[in-house]
Amino acid sequence: VQAIWSSLASAIYCVFVAMATDPLVEDEFKDRDATGLQPLTEKTATEDAETTKYMKMLLVVMPIVGQVLAWTTYFCCAKLLGQQEIYDKKFAFAHDYQLGYVYLCIWVIFYTRSAVVCIANGARAPARVERPDQHVYKVMASSGSLKDAPYVMMANTGPQGRFNRAMRGVFNMDESAPYLMTNIVASGSIFGPVVLILCFLVAYGRVTFTHKYKIATKERSAGFLPAVIGEQWIGSLVLLCAIKSILGLSV
Repeated sequence: VQAIWSSLASAIYCVFVAMATDPLVEDEFKDRDATGLQPLTEKTATEDAETTKYMKMLLVVMPIVGQVLAWTTYFCCAKLLGQQEIYDKKFAFAHDYQLGYVYLCIWVIFYTRSAVVCIANGARAPARVERPDQHVYKVMASSGSLKDAPYVMMANTGPQGRFNRAMRGVFNMDESAPYLMTNIVASGSIFGPVVLILCFLVAYGRVTFTHKYKIATKERSAGFLPAVIGEQWIGSLVLLCAIKSILGLSV
């Protein structure tokens, strides 16, 4: 038995040594052409096609799904969890003082951000710029050896690549944080603890997103999905608050 445990320990030790001394080989230039961009192929999407795809997803599908989640949340809390009385008082107050228009203004700007994201995402594919790059830089030389120099892109391999991708995860959260915090305050004034639960969902998603993004660009979806669901859910509650407050609905 001792010999078996000794052999097992030796095997585990060898695995850790191999992991430490044989780092993952990354190719900085995989799937890039001579300029540093993704190669132009038949599958390269057009700007119109990509913009349309994102408009359907961000401006149609997600708001509809969001309203389904929001109204389901309202009815479950009001009818099943005994929150109807407190909701009625809050919505009556919002209706009497025309606060529904404040909710609607917040949601309109939140929705507008989704619209401008569609424009940017639509332009990404024909530009052949892969994530995490958000910009393309060029040496502005009209002549000489640098005239046709490759574009300047973000380092995406090794420790520098991991750092860049992790920072992109941070910036991605920062970009939506003002809208999210405004939505939290607005919807939280009505739905209180429900919004807190959704904030935990967002927190989990954002931490996972940044951690996975650091590992590899393609891994980030595991955290991005719960984060987006939570953020859109909270935003959809704001629109529900606007509808009920403006119309004075008693349902």
